[in-house]
Amino acid sequence: MICSRVVPAVLFLALGATASAADEAKSTALGNLPSPPGAHIGKIKALGDNQWLSLGAPAADPIWGKARGRAWGAKAFVFARNLRGAFFFGEGVHAFVKPDGHAQDDLWFYDINAHRWICLYPGTNPKTFNQRVAKKELLIDDNGQLTDHEGQPVPVHTSGHAWGNLTYDSDRNKFAFITASGNFSRYFLGGEKQMDEGLKQLESQVQTRKNSVLSPWYYDVASGKFERSVATGSMGDLRMFPQLNYIPGQKRFIVVGANGVAIFEPANNHWSDAHPKGPAPRGYDRPGCYDSRRNRIYSNEGDSSEGQGLMAYDIEKNLWIELKPRGVAPAADDTNGAFYEYDSRLDRVVAIHFRGKTPGVFTYDPQANSWSGPLPFPIDGPKFSFAANTCYDSDLNACICHVAGDSEDNGIVWAYRYKRHD
Repeated sequence: MICSRVVPAVLFLALGATASAADEAKSTALGNLPSPPGAHIGKIKALGDNQWLSLGAPAADPIWGKARGRAWGAKAFVFARNLRGAFFFGEGVHAFVKPDGHAQDDLWFYDINAHRWICLYPGTNPKTFNQRVAKKELLIDDNGQLTDHEGQPVPVHTSGHAWGNLTYDSDRNKFAFITASGNFSRYFLGGEKQMDEGLKQLESQVQTRKNSVLSPWYYDVASGKFERSVATGSMGDLRMFPQLNYIPGQKRFIVVGANGVAIFEPANNHWSDAHPKGPAPRGYDRPGCYDSRRNRIYSNEGDSSEGQGLMAYDIEKNLWIELKPRGVAPAADDTNGAFYEYDSRLDRVVAIHFRGKTPGVFTYDPQANSWSGPLPFPIDGPKFSFAANTCYDSDLNACICHVAGDSEDNGIVWAYRYKRHD
């Protein structure tokens, strides 16, 4: 089995940054986390029921500045409890190239305790891409993976939007994601015209390589490296915007989508096509979350079937269930408009619908199988043009929301608490 990795500091040099910048980047390693809690943490802890708190703009990364907002990324924030922060990944405006010259296939970390940005990977540099291909610093390996000359995988335009494709392996401390566009793709590729020559060379290499089954992508916290390896089995059909979930107690990934369910076992690097029973979810790009009490994954169908749009995938039974809850359901929505998370202490799904016919905060009671809400957003609260990039901090009992324009660096972070825990 081949395991490939990329050291961010090496990437910085290859992408055109200075040696001193790379050295400085090392000082922001996630190994220094968690940070001591700032004064704002006490304010979040003091939040009452249904209260919002503006934390202002996070401090910029000393080299790469601020992370930019991402549409189609309600779950572009991926909470890592042991680090007291969230990974931030996924592209925004199609084919966007940032003012610093890098594409928006970048990876960031939001340090909640210190209210600051840490750039882990600044993104592809189109200006140096062709030269790197010509020098064979970038090439397609025998398994069809884009790597550097040392065999380390290079994440060029792998994510597309975040959708539901991101999660965190809390057992191995790895940020994980699945790709929407293969190993690399010209589809809305930032800097494509600049990279045309190099892309043509890589595309010709693809024709002579295997189309191997590969693991999810990882960013390993301990090593500060990207990883991806050859896997066995089959993922089945994971089109139609699936949700990637890591199930800590089972130490495996489960990907649920309208066209199928796949299971990935990190222990043996194996994919299984689950062939689930029951009615498949309908609609386009569905928000959802994992219920740890019932061992099931919720999915809002997104097909305007209000009151019957919520479904659950029962992991043990390998069965999709149409829940048909009582109450007033939120309007159908997608990952550009809604964030869903399960609060195990309250035994509620908190569903923040940031826009649409009925914006506000809804809650689903699994025991009663009923919806409540919406709680409207405060007049003096955040203003949303699409879903805020959001995670749920289980220790603070608060949703952390990055509110920014699409691909703009005007982000403000808000904290929201639905209800205090007893």
